[in-house]
This record gives sequence, C-alpha cells and structure tokens, in this order.
Amino acid sequence: MRAAVMRAQGPPDVLKVEADFPKPQRKAGEVLIQVAAASVNPIDVKMREGKQVPRAVVTFPKIPGGDVAGVVLEADEGSPFKKGDRVFGCTGQQVFNVTYGTYAEFVSAPQDTLEKIPDGIGYEEAAAVPLAAMTAWQALEARMPLEGKAVLVHAGSGGVGSFAIQIAKALGARVTATCGPSNVALVTQTLGADVAVDYTKDRFDDVAPGPYDIIVDLIGGDYETRGVKLLKKGGKGERRGHYVNVLAHGWIKKYGVARGLAATVYCVAKGTLLSALGWGPSYELLVMRPQASRGLQQVAALMAEGKVKPLIDRVLSLEQVVAEAHAHSEGGHARGKIVLRVADI
Repeated sequence: MRAAVMRAQGPPDVLKVEADFPKPQRKAGEVLIQVAAASVNPIDVKMREGKQVPRAVVTFPKIPGGDVAGVVLEADEGSPFKKGDRVFGCTGQQVFNVTYGTYAEFVSAPQDTLEKIPDGIGYEEAAAVPLAAMTAWQALEARMPLEGKAVLVHAGSGGVGSFAIQIAKALGARVTATCGPSNVALVTQTLGADVAVDYTKDRFDDVAPGPYDIIVDLIGGDYETRGVKLLKKGGKGERRGHYVNVLAHGWIKKYGVARGLAATVYCVAKGTLLSALGWGPSYELLVMRPQASRGLQQVAALMAEGKVKPLIDRVLSLEQVVAEAHAHSEGGHARGKIVLRVADI
C-alpha cells in the first residue's frame, strides 16, 4: 500500500511516501478500513521532529496519524460495523510504539474508536473531526451540562479550540475565545463565540475577566497563571471553576525544552495539589481518551443537526504531507485542521 513513512526523526523530509509498504493485518476487535482521508495533528509533528518526543520511545518504521475517515473492508462477526460502512475515528495509533498510523491507504483500528459518518458529511470533513473534537468534548465534560455557564477557550481558531467553541455554544454556554487579529471575525461570526479577544491588542484577563466556570487552555505559560485567577471561586464540586490544561506548551516555547518542561511540571503539580486540597480551582491535565463514546458519538449527533462543523485550513495530498502539511502545522498558525486526501472512494 501507499503510506507516508518515517524511518528516523528530523525535518519534514524524513517523511517519505512509500509505494509498497506492507498492509496491516486485522486483529480480533479491530476493523480494517480503506482510508479516504486522514488529518494532521500537532502530536504527529512533535513525534516526527523529535524535540519533545525522544527517539527511544518511537518504533521505526512509523506511519504517523490517528484520525481517519474511510470505508469498512473487514470486521468481526457481531461487530457494530459491516463491510461498506462509512466510518471515522481517532484510532489511538498516533502513539509512538505502534507502526501503523492513518497516513496510509489502509489501517486496522480498534472498533471502539470508530463511529459511522453522519449522512451528508464527506470523508475529508469527517477526517478533520475525531482527535480535535474529542479533546474539546472531554475538556468541557467536567462541567456539563453547560447551559448558562461561562467558558473561556484559548487558541479559538485552532483545531481543538474551534470545536470547543462550537460544542460549548451548542450546549448553551456563553463563550469567550482568544485568537489572533485575522481570526476575530472567524471566531465570532463562523464559530459562534460571544466574545473574541485579539491577543495582540488586549490581555484577556483585562478585557474578559470572567468569572468563568471553565477555561480550556491550549497555550499554557502565563496564560495559565493569569487564567486561574478568573475562575469562579469558593464552594465544592461543580461550584468551583475548572481549569483544563490541554497539554499546553507555553513555558516550553518561552524557555526552551529543559527549563520549559520544569516550569510546566511545576504548574501542573501545583494546580493538581491545590485542587485536591480544595485550596484552588478544580484542575485537570487532559489526556484525550480515543474511545468513540467519549465525545465522537456525541459530536457526530451535533454534526447531523448542523450545530458543529469542522474548520478546515487546507486539504492536501498524501505526497504533500512531506513538503507542506507538517511544515504548515509546525508554524502553529493553522486555522482549524489540515486534512490529507488519501484516496477517492
């Protein structure tokens, strides 16, 4: 099969499209999928470049990618999926010690990570959804139901942020989001946020001081130290504000890997300890779970109702993953998701 394969870490050109990579073998509990489209996520880039993911934890050769949309070719007897079903999901295979990811013509994925694509949704649109939308859902989950609650989303024009805004609005929340100057109209008019804060002009804690029921932070660094002060205070359980650190790397960008990791660990440890003792806001370091029941099924229903729509930055071919997709994602300014068109099905 054709697949984008990395056999070492390094710059984008370590990813090469190979024409005859062995097809995956389906195991019990898995579904063999012919891939129509996949999408690029930041974890793919971090694994490839090797700055934050050490070589020792990556199995080579490695096909990156966790998000997939395609057609079922094989499934277990009694599986909820049958040959010909259109499915999408975050397969969990973006992890470092698994050879087969989704930047390929075929993938065999655990059936509990998959959901049927809603009618009227194309493969490329579906491929843009799973990891980002499920991360957004799980980030908001701790304070659901969201009706009447105040939500702050950092990096509102990115993959996770764009879904977090739409999901929170669909569930009845009032949403404030931070973004760059070119994305203010997008965040409010397209995604539906009530307030957009241009981070190049204003400090969010000055112009949108809350208080908030939940903050979804995809930036970190001083956004975290400033943001925790804006959460609702006092009370127990859901009456406390909830801070969600979505593996944010703000301190690493500011200080470099060694010092930045130390600062990140300190903030996470401090937030978690104060939360456990009841002396600070509720705090969560989110690690996304790939099971479809943890957000994909729910987001699929919202998509079917027209309440959530993926924001797609660009659609590229599998061959372009080398020259353009990873390089663009690495820049950190994609508007929504970068999708890979693998095959016309």
